[in-house]
Amino acid sequence: MTTLVEDRMANIAPARAANWLLYAVTGFVAVFLLWAAFAQLDVTVRGQGRVVPSSQLQVVSNLEGGVVEQILVSAGELVRQGAPLVRLDATETGSSLSAAEATSAALAARIARLEAEVAGRAPRFPVTGSPRLAEQVEIERSLYSSRQSDLASLTSAARARVAQAERAVAEAQAAAEARRENARAAREELELVRPLVESGVEPRLSLIQAESRASVAQSEVSAAAAGVTRAQSAVAEARASMSQQVQDWRSRAAAELAEARGELAAKREAQPALRGRVDRTVLRAPLSGRVNRVLVSTVGGSVAPGEPLVEIVPSDDSLMVQARIRPQDIGWVAIGQPARVNITAYDPTVYGGLPGEVVTISPDTTLDERTGESFYEVEVRTQAQAITDNAGRELPIGPGMTAEVSLIGEKRSVLSYILRPFTRLQQRAFTE
Repeated sequence: MTTLVEDRMANIAPARAANWLLYAVTGFVAVFLLWAAFAQLDVTVRGQGRVVPSSQLQVVSNLEGGVVEQILVSAGELVRQGAPLVRLDATETGSSLSAAEATSAALAARIARLEAEVAGRAPRFPVTGSPRLAEQVEIERSLYSSRQSDLASLTSAARARVAQAERAVAEAQAAAEARRENARAAREELELVRPLVESGVEPRLSLIQAESRASVAQSEVSAAAAGVTRAQSAVAEARASMSQQVQDWRSRAAAELAEARGELAAKREAQPALRGRVDRTVLRAPLSGRVNRVLVSTVGGSVAPGEPLVEIVPSDDSLMVQARIRPQDIGWVAIGQPARVNITAYDPTVYGGLPGEVVTISPDTTLDERTGESFYEVEVRTQAQAITDNAGRELPIGPGMTAEVSLIGEKRSVLSYILRPFTRLQQRAFTE
């Protein structure tokens, strides 16, 4: 009896273990299917690419040409916008600019002197720290004093004539006053003699003589008044002559002033062009980037106007990567789609990659003549332009470096990937 029970118990133990194993496997499969139904994976399209310039290659040249004085950069060097690249000899252009500035300084001082002469006031010369202008100011100040002396000499004779005429007026006025006094006396005498002659006290001859003296005195008064008028006219004429001399002198100064202003305007109009030529003798980087090639190598050599001297590959805050995508994968690619770029020169497991997004998709496929395969060109712009190492140093990335591009699409469950072969089989079933 004991043996029968023991045999039965021995048969039950393996069966129970098998049941537990079945339960475990079933549970594991259920958990796995549940996880596969909810776990999400990114649909990723991969392609090979290379780094391309984010903008066109910039060629630096000089508009006027010249002689190379100094080469300041070399190929592969990183440059900032505005950094000097090549220096040309500026001797000739600088001399022209200096001469134009010196002429402008002289004209400015001359204009200040002429304005004072025209206005009849003291000159107001421009205040500046330029030694060249200060020298011209002293020259024009001395010339102003000299010309004022010349003007005084020119008008001195006229002033003398005015003074002489004014004295003649005074003398004529005094003589006229004396004649008027004589005329009054003669009239008074006539008034006294007339009654005496009429009463017979005095002979008629006395009346005739008194009338004659009164008439002569009145004639002398008229002559004296005419003399005063003539003297006053002489004063006015002398003053007008002096004023005309001053006016003629100032008119000549005004003509010189207009000419000087015209010359100064022309010189100042030409100076920006000359200053631009001097500035352009130092060729500067139009933007930040890396020097691709230095096309001039001889200091002292001549370069023609517009001749290319330096090529710069522009750098940006981002990189442009051109990737090749297979036609069967292009349906999963869209503009704005996130991407990840791994530069093959740097191990992505150590340095990581660069996040980016799709910016352009070619409208048609391109045939690779070497392999005979067709592909779409997709451009991806990264969010950064460099990869950093553990020390925080930027690792250089330049055009031509190869990259692995992963275009991240929509999320799909793990279960959909597991069932994909069955769904494909179902779609193909019962088709010829």
